Amino acid sequence: MKKQFMLLIAAIFIGFTGFAQKSTSAREIVQNNSRMMEKAMANGDFETFGSYFTEDAMFKISNHNPLSGREAITEAHKDMKGIQLSIETEEVLDFGDYIHEIGSYELNTPDGKKMDHGYYSTLWKKVDGNWKIYRDVISSSTPMPAPPSN
Repeated sequence: MKKQFMLLIAAIFIGFTGFAQKSTSAREIVQNNSRMMEKAMANGDFETFGSYFTEDAMFKISNHNPLSGREAITEAHKDMKGIQLSIETEEVLDFGDYIHEIGSYELNTPDGKKMDHGYYSTLWKKVDGNWKIYRDVISSSTPMPAPPSN
């Protein structure tokens, strides 16, 4: 009985170890993709930036309707040429063919002034062996401007 109990404990430990390694790998995937997206945005390479989204991706930012599809998302970012995007991954959960990421971001002008900052929740999806953003919800922490006085 004691031997069976020890085997059970060992199996549970091995299972948790495998999960932790898988999560570390998922973290590396999203962090590497994030670095490439930051670089693409800074260089104005929006085709590369957009390639990190699935064809049927949804992108939602504060105070705007969602954008649907890679093409619409790519087009919407083209006005951001030269903007410095900084992404900080805080939590990663690996669900096999999906990865859920939570983190924070900051946007700076080319001369370094902070434009916006906030948090995001991203669902990555494995498509043909590549990890792409399937759902991306951005929540700005920058206060909205005061409404015009009448």
